[in-house]
Amino acid sequence: FNCSSRMVLNISRESMARYGFSPATRVFEAAGAAACLITDDWEGIDSFLERGREIWIARSDRDVASLIQELSAERARETGEAARRRVLTDHTYQQRGRLVESILEDTLADTSSAAMEMRA
Repeated sequence: FNCSSRMVLNISRESMARYGFSPATRVFEAAGAAACLITDDWEGIDSFLERGREIWIARSDRDVASLIQELSAERARETGEAARRRVLTDHTYQQRGRLVESILEDTLADTSSAAMEMRA
């Protein structure tokens, strides 16, 4: 589905958009399939993909219509490929696993240090 469409539209649930920094799985699925993605604007999107290069932002139905009309097939393909490269570079499960592991190790080290200080 994602790889056969010229563009993929993502509209975040209100609860996700309100808190930000919580992209739907669809964002990464579409990017991984090198699909040109149009999404609504929410806090944190810039932490994941670059506007106008790896993802397109629409704030209204008119924005969506304009993007569909104005983006050439070539530009949509370039956007999708850029998104795919970014996701494979920065946003894989393996990378997320390493990040979680690092955070847990740091937390454990901090906890162990605090416990040793309390005993001393």
